[in-house]
Amino acid sequence: MRIIKLNKSILKVSGNAAQFLNGLTSNGLDQAQNAFLTIHGRIIATFDQIKTGEDEFLLVIASQAVEALLNHISRYAKLSKTTIVQTDLLTYFDLDGDALLHPGDQIIPQKSGRLIITAADVKDTVSSSVFNLFRLEYQLPLHMIDYTDEMILNVSVHDFVSYTKGCFLGQEPVSKVYNRSKPSWKLSVCFKDELDIKAQERLTSTAVDPQTSRVKGFAFIANS
Repeated sequence: MRIIKLNKSILKVSGNAAQFLNGLTSNGLDQAQNAFLTIHGRIIATFDQIKTGEDEFLLVIASQAVEALLNHISRYAKLSKTTIVQTDLLTYFDLDGDALLHPGDQIIPQKSGRLIITAADVKDTVSSSVFNLFRLEYQLPLHMIDYTDEMILNVSVHDFVSYTKGCFLGQEPVSKVYNRSKPSWKLSVCFKDELDIKAQERLTSTAVDPQTSRVKGFAFIANS
């Protein structure tokens, strides 16, 4: 069992929750990942989501992004009579998908492994360096670590955006880039020695590749 606690906060959204989220977020509510964007299509917060009731969702958000997100959505929540509460729940990344679950735990699948939302305090069984290698292998960047307020399509063209769901805040610039051109940059896994000096300084989640002994990490590179 390989598991590690993440620096995440979990928000519970209820009261016209589906209508509220559908109008403000860039992906469908049936997807595991979603995002809140500015009117210019830039990231306020990317997050993992799960529906936990008829009118309730849990959003798993980088703790460093919560204040800015709440400032952004509070006025919309008041207008739609939606309640947003920060919970005491914890988030763990289960690398192999075999960690013991507790009653009431919620699971959100990832490209590899899964997130576990739980009230239980579980001891880490892997180091951050091992987790970095895992994330680099499976292309799993984290908000506020590997990217911040970039244009969403520079981070991923498909993970956080639906092009068929209808209107959402930030849809116009996102749709224009997707339909008429392409993102200027893309977040990729790169070896440090492949990059110029400035790009090397911006490399994140670095780890030594066990097969090549070369340092690698996430970097934004020109989308040629």
